[in-house]
Amino acid sequence: MSRGQDTPRLLRLLTEAGVDFIVVGGVAAIAHGATTFTRDLDVLARFDEANLARLLDAIAPHHPRFALHPARPPLVQAAAELASFKDLCLDTDLGRLDVLGRLPNGAIAELKGEVVRMDLAGVVCAVLTLDALIASKERLGREKDRVQLLELRAIRERLAAAPDHDADG
Repeated sequence: MSRGQDTPRLLRLLTEAGVDFIVVGGVAAIAHGATTFTRDLDVLARFDEANLARLLDAIAPHHPRFALHPARPPLVQAAAELASFKDLCLDTDLGRLDVLGRLPNGAIAELKGEVVRMDLAGVVCAVLTLDALIASKERLGREKDRVQLLELRAIRERLAAAPDHDADG
């Protein structure tokens, strides 16, 4: 069980380990100006053995466990086995980390052109663009995203009306 969410540290660990990932979900929404609260870090990542090995090496000292199966022992699977998974929902000493293999609008390879580089608490990361984030949340159609979608659309409208508009803020 995590002791609290330390998203900046999780981002730093993943970045320093060379994990190929894109920040998505609530943290991406906040990076684009949303004010909603999130209790986890969602990243879209390549689910291949090499990338997952780097991810596991980065978070191993922080006691990763399967978040959806807390009674299971700590994560001990090899990267080759985890590469067959669709997603990894993990609890660590640094907080919740959801590693997604795919979004409704594509996997990491298809979304590489839909990112902006942003400084998130001192860590420069690839973040899903505002338009791609909105598209993903629309396609998911989850009730929990309804309010955040309203806010993200309002941010997009405000940015579009700005005199020196940058497409993704």
